[in-house]
Amino acid sequence: MLKIAIPNKGSLSEGAIQLVSEAGYKCKRYSSELIIFDAANNIEFYFLRPRDIAIYVGNGFLDMGITGRDLALDSKTSVQEIMPLNFG
Repeated sequence: MLKIAIPNKGSLSEGAIQLVSEAGYKCKRYSSELIIFDAANNIEFYFLRPRDIAIYVGNGFLDMGITGRDLALDSKTSVQEIMPLNFG
């Protein structure tokens, strides 16, 4: 199962949800749910504070995440930028 972090609020969250939804994944969040399971694609989406995403990914708790480049650099963890998404 793939575990992906998405920002829980703000412009990063809106852009990430739109990107993931347009790619055909189910990540629609209702109220304050923290984890959404997309059974058809065997993916868990975790809604976290943007500043925590790089830490969870860098420490191996999650496979990937969408967060700001500045937050990833500030986290001082070993994360790799796959591609710029040009939003947020």
